[in-house]
Amino acid sequence: MKLSVGDITKAEVDVIVNAANGMGPMGGGVALAIKRAGGKEIEEEAIEVCKKLDPRPGDVYVTSAGALKAKYIFHAVTMKRPAEPSSVEIVRKCLHSLLEKAREMKIKSMALPALATGVGGVPKKDVAKVYKEVLENVEDIEITVMDVSGEFIKYLEEELKKTS
Repeated sequence: MKLSVGDITKAEVDVIVNAANGMGPMGGGVALAIKRAGGKEIEEEAIEVCKKLDPRPGDVYVTSAGALKAKYIFHAVTMKRPAEPSSVEIVRKCLHSLLEKAREMKIKSMALPALATGVGGVPKKDVAKVYKEVLENVEDIEITVMDVSGEFIKYLEEELKKTS
């Protein structure tokens, strides 16, 4: 797992992960940044996919990546409706779902934001612990955790220094 302070929309990876709701609108945080950089067709596709699949918190659904360099956007559903609170357990389920979907689609590289730490309201320290627990020993997928402010990266670095 690599850690990077930077803009996830510029990541050169197979998959960029979006912190999503289960309805499709991309109105804030990482989702809005992805829509602005990749085009509104990502949001339009997300809304259509959500109408068909009705994803629940913890699920992952896939759309194209629009104008971004990535091949796909994996939308990790951290809340059912926009602006609902999320939880550490939902983040844990999302991470497992992301790995399962990536392996199913033979994805080699993936960039993740700090899921549910913005609109979802989950403390960054708590999410960092779950990232370490679930992602630390993944070897078949190159995972880059990205954070534009760097705050989440600091918490994750602290967690990774601790021995299990």
